[in-house]
Amino acid sequence: KKGVACETVCTCVDLEWVMEFLSVSQSESESFDAAIKSVAEKLTKPEQLENLDQMKRKIARKKAAVESQLRNAVQTQLDGVQTGLAKLEESKKVIQEVKEGMNQVEQLYQQCADLTDVIGPIREVSRKYQQLKTTSAHIKNIFNVPEKVKLAHEMIEEGRLLEAHRSLIELEHTRDQLLMQLYQSEDTFVDKNTSLHHYFEPLVSLSDSLGQCLWMKFDQLAQVVSEDCTSMVTAVRIIEREEKMDKAVAKMLEDKNIPVSQLPGRPKHWKQKCFELLESSVSNKFTELKPEDRMESKSWLSDYLNAIAGLCFQGLSAVKNNGQKCFPPNYNILDACVKCYHDNLVIVISDLVKEDLNARDIISLMIWVGDVRASFQEALDVDLTDPGPLIDPSIEENLQVTCLKQVDGNIRSFVVKMLENERDEWDNTNVPEVDVERAFYTTVGITLFQMMEQNTSALSPLGIKTKLKVFDIALQSIQLFQAGTRENLKDYYEKHLECNRREPPFFIHYVIAAANNCKSCIEFLNQQKEQFLLELGEKMMDVKFEKQIKAINEEFDSISHFCCDILVDVVFMDLRPVLQRLLTKESWFQAPHDLIGKVEGTILDYNEDFSHLKKALHSYVIVECQQRLLKAYLDAFMNKRMVLKKEKERETATQLILEETRKISSLFLRLSHATNPKHIQILEQFAELLRAKNEFLTLEVASLVSRHPAIKSNHIIAVLSMRGDLKRSDVMKLMQQTPLTEDTDGGKLDSASGSSRGGAKKEDVKDFLSGISVPNPYALFGK
Repeated sequence: KKGVACETVCTCVDLEWVMEFLSVSQSESESFDAAIKSVAEKLTKPEQLENLDQMKRKIARKKAAVESQLRNAVQTQLDGVQTGLAKLEESKKVIQEVKEGMNQVEQLYQQCADLTDVIGPIREVSRKYQQLKTTSAHIKNIFNVPEKVKLAHEMIEEGRLLEAHRSLIELEHTRDQLLMQLYQSEDTFVDKNTSLHHYFEPLVSLSDSLGQCLWMKFDQLAQVVSEDCTSMVTAVRIIEREEKMDKAVAKMLEDKNIPVSQLPGRPKHWKQKCFELLESSVSNKFTELKPEDRMESKSWLSDYLNAIAGLCFQGLSAVKNNGQKCFPPNYNILDACVKCYHDNLVIVISDLVKEDLNARDIISLMIWVGDVRASFQEALDVDLTDPGPLIDPSIEENLQVTCLKQVDGNIRSFVVKMLENERDEWDNTNVPEVDVERAFYTTVGITLFQMMEQNTSALSPLGIKTKLKVFDIALQSIQLFQAGTRENLKDYYEKHLECNRREPPFFIHYVIAAANNCKSCIEFLNQQKEQFLLELGEKMMDVKFEKQIKAINEEFDSISHFCCDILVDVVFMDLRPVLQRLLTKESWFQAPHDLIGKVEGTILDYNEDFSHLKKALHSYVIVECQQRLLKAYLDAFMNKRMVLKKEKERETATQLILEETRKISSLFLRLSHATNPKHIQILEQFAELLRAKNEFLTLEVASLVSRHPAIKSNHIIAVLSMRGDLKRSDVMKLMQQTPLTEDTDGGKLDSASGSSRGGAKKEDVKDFLSGISVPNPYALFGK
């Protein structure tokens, strides 16, 4: 086994040698290849072989230089190792010497242990000597304490504070030195009831008296720095001396390991006490200001806030202009005063917030908070919000929410009250006021938008977001006003009808005023919108506001047209008996001029009142009257109020109808200044059907249909039924020859007074004729 192990070891050694040899051989091979490559790069041309010897010499020199550098490096390292070994040897010797010296000191210390008892008496003598030395140094002050204390009190009364403080310092120094000696002699806690304490006790009252003089100056800081800066400087100098004395005494006691409690009245901390007194003084001044009873004075809050602002301005301006030069920079007296006033302002505002403030008071408070900061920044270059905000953001947000709720409630109550007053005014026995355009109006629109502008202006100092919220509330109140106005108009109209149109006395006039008010409100709202765009910019005007304003304007238009429809209804209530006799033989055919004359007279009479409408509304009313009148004529055609069997009767009726259409055209042309009333040609075409020859009926119907494609067969059949010379079969045959659209809606003929309430857009021919239907026109021919 041992032989096998030896062979194994030998084998491992041989393998290691082989691997090392192979590694060396590989390195030599790589070096040889690199050398061949280098030589090949340098000898690329045959003529370069001439420089072969020169190249060999250059390489030899380079090799010799490298070997020299290696030898120098190895030699330097060897020298460093030798130096280090020498230093270690020297250090070892020094350590050994120190160890021997420490052993000798230890032996000597053990030999001196018995000397403690020997030098005890000497120590006691030294202590007594120190006490006597201290007493001797202060002997003069010791015997003169009562006299000096009395003199110092007189100095204080005379205002000679620096001299009094100098005497106090000397006496306190004597006391402190004696007390420290006493403490060191006892080497234990010294009772404060010793005769030494009692002897120097008057110094405490003297220090308190001097301090009271200083506290009075800090209590009236603003007044003192404004009237007598010298006395304030004196007070600050005394405080600074006391601060230095506190530090010096504290250090001395610490060095001698004496508790601070052994010296009465130290540390005094007069500087800290002055700032505490300053805070207390400012707080007392705020406490002295009390708000008036809100039941006795409506301006209680503004008066109170103005008094608070005046107090702050008086105090801070005095410190800013005169106080800073009385104090060292490290006092930061202005910042300290700003913090005092800031803290008290926060307390005052917090107390006010807890009160049950109405919207006006909340607005006044929040505006005042912003104004007082800006005014102090501008006048004194003092930012009251440096220590923090005067009002917490969450509280401010809650105040804004409360204020907006109250404003919303107040506006809604105002609108309801305004609607009640407006409704009462409509029953007035006086004519409404007239503007420069001779248009009737009431002040409700002006009042509404004045209220809107006042509220938005009042809350605008609270920020853009708040102003937008108020604007949204105002828009909602306008919508409430619109709904109330529409309901009032309906009730007003119903009441007028219940009283047989005798009451109220100026019904027409106030309906006209209501319509005009709606148009004025549109103008006012657009002005408000433009003003907002100028103040806030288009980016701040939300799309929601655009849609809301558009909807409000459309509703005002609708209400104004509703008023106009009521006016037209009233006109045609008067004309109903006349219009029911249109195209009748008994009344119209025998005396047609009487009927049309009454129609013209009635419309012209009402137009005297309608002239007080705004121009756009007047045009609407005139056009609506024209449409109603034309529908009344068509109603007469569709209901076959007479039969014209004779050709002469048909000719006469046609002439009468054409003459009346010209009169109607002339009438409405004068009233509306239009080129030609709408749809009047339909009436003329129907009249032509009455007198047309039988053989030309087909052409007339075709011509009528080509001009008015919206006309239906039922309309033609109803007109032809008035001729009296056509049978049902003849008309049916004629309708087969002229294909027309039949009226399949089965609806009834529109009433002459029927108009869509709310101001629908003007009808075109198709819409106009769609409201005129004859469910069963052939029934007009009888059996």
